[in-house]
Amino acid sequence: MRGRWQLLLPGLVLAVGIGIGAFAFAQSHEIGRTDPHRAASYRPPLFNFSETYTDGSALGIAIGSSQDEAIRAAEAGGYLIVPAGWGDDRPGGAALYEKSELRRTMLRQSQLSWRDPRGVWSGMIIEFRDGRVHSVNVYYINFEMM
Repeated sequence: MRGRWQLLLPGLVLAVGIGIGAFAFAQSHEIGRTDPHRAASYRPPLFNFSETYTDGSALGIAIGSSQDEAIRAAEAGGYLIVPAGWGDDRPGGAALYEKSELRRTMLRQSQLSWRDPRGVWSGMIIEFRDGRVHSVNVYYINFEMM
């Protein structure tokens, strides 16, 4: 009987560990809607988080909202627009635009990249279809491998 438990116990521990890991990974999807930094802590081994949401809301951006509503929500959340997302990668970024010109340019884009000023490798990409939010990709990068 003792030999059987010696074989069974490691398998049982491994199965429980895999189950807990799968549950934590699934929970990180929902946590990422509001806190991608915290969600990343449930994604070993690199502890990075990236998820695309096509329903509900993510980081205050409601799927289906208008482009203008999404821009206002992102700005209210403290996110900064990244003009490189539409091909303008000049040093200075959004500061090179007057406010009205920046808004007009943003409203012409099919997707907008935003960064979280609290973390260089944190932000979101909002994709629009027919002037409405189609998806929001949220990301938080702790470790980058080449």
